[in-house]
Amino acid sequence: MEPSYQAGSILMKVNTLQGKKMVESGLQSGDFSLPQSWPSCLPPPADLELLQQKVAAVQQELEDFKKEALKAIHYLEGAFCEMNAALAQQEEQAARVKQRLREEEDRGIVRNKVLTFLLPREKQLREQCRWLECMVLGRGRKALGLSKKIQAN
Repeated sequence: MEPSYQAGSILMKVNTLQGKKMVESGLQSGDFSLPQSWPSCLPPPADLELLQQKVAAVQQELEDFKKEALKAIHYLEGAFCEMNAALAQQEEQAARVKQRLREEEDRGIVRNKVLTFLLPREKQLREQCRWLECMVLGRGRKALGLSKKIQAN
């Protein structure tokens, strides 16, 4: 059973299913119609004309609201697309930075391995160089000592 409502001097029956369909599909001109049984209880023509003007004004407001709502939706869609593009750009940049960090990490690991290999070798070479210097300088001193002895004789 459809509920009845008193609106001013006109008794209106509200079809909630029809109302729901109107909301889902959007209100159209002519959606507000009176049942055929009502002509006998219609208000005087002046009041009827005033009501029709009010209905027309409300319908115009509804159309204006729809236009404004569509503008807002289009604006939000544009902003959303811009945000998605910026997000995608940021994700690409973050991926490049991560890749560079991984490469630097890999270089650091390789550098550490090379240093780990070279540092003990360097220590060995330094020790061998000292030993060779000692040998050369020790023989050189002995050689210098012999040459002085020979010159003295």
